[in-house]
Amino acid sequence: MNLKKVPQQDYEPAQHGPVFNFLYSLKTHFLTIMSVNFLFLVFNIPMMLVAFGFSLVFLPYMNSVFEPTAFAQFMYDSGVVGNEAINDVGADAAFQIYYLIVLFCVMFLLGSTLLVIGPFQAGFSQIYRNFYRQEGVFLFNDFKEGLIRNWKQSLGASVISLVFTAVDLLAIGFYLNTGTRFGTIAATVFVLLFFMFIVIQNMVYTMIVSREISLPKIYKNAFLFFLMKFGPCLGLIFLLIVMLIVIPAMLMVTTTYFAYALVVIYYLTLVFGIIQYTFAYFTGELINEYIEPLSPTPEPEYEDEFGDDDDDGTPDKEEEDGEPAE
Repeated sequence: MNLKKVPQQDYEPAQHGPVFNFLYSLKTHFLTIMSVNFLFLVFNIPMMLVAFGFSLVFLPYMNSVFEPTAFAQFMYDSGVVGNEAINDVGADAAFQIYYLIVLFCVMFLLGSTLLVIGPFQAGFSQIYRNFYRQEGVFLFNDFKEGLIRNWKQSLGASVISLVFTAVDLLAIGFYLNTGTRFGTIAATVFVLLFFMFIVIQNMVYTMIVSREISLPKIYKNAFLFFLMKFGPCLGLIFLLIVMLIVIPAMLMVTTTYFAYALVVIYYLTLVFGIIQYTFAYFTGELINEYIEPLSPTPEPEYEDEFGDDDDDGTPDKEEEDGEPAE
């Protein structure tokens, strides 16, 4: 029998609040979260290519300055790349900056779980779920369990996310290109929908591995959670932007090889695991508060040779009291 051994330090007294318990569980499982972060990148290599394609298509569509040649000319005209000829060293520097921007977009689309392989994400969410439940974790066994048990719903969720992301980015670019006040307002609305869906999508994967609910109801519950916890959800969006864009961008502006190495290590070992576990913990608290737990499976009833349901031969409650058994 394969029993999980739960470290004693995983158990915390109930009087501690959710913030303390989150930080404590983060510290306790920090090395495992780093491992999950690395596996997340490895298993989502195909989606990196998809995210790269999205970035190359939608960035120029939203603003023509993000077409590579136009971007190089823009950087040269702005004096950012120096005084070299645009077809020599200056162009190389401009293209380097351009593809760094594309890299940030790719990492953002992955880290926000907008473009991920759903069954793999369900496996990772199973691990995060066991973290916030303060259960013991077998990394690959839990990953396999989450993947196998939830592959259909998680695959559907990833397809929905891919389609929504493409349509939303298309709408943002379309309304920005109109050049009108209405277009600017409409584009702003779709940007807000974009970030709202990020929160909802992260909640969806956690609910998939936590409760047996149909996928439409999961999305409905996630949307209601977003409305009920609007303030904390804004905080999660802010955290997402800071960790996936602001911090690596600040490191990159130093243009030193040491900073580049730090960004690579940051992406490989830290940022995705912390962000996704934060979303999973937050969603787990909401699930425990607002969604009923799964009912235990009733034990099968057997009739004895006299036709009674009880093993001791006594008449059941319906025969004795004349009322249905409860």
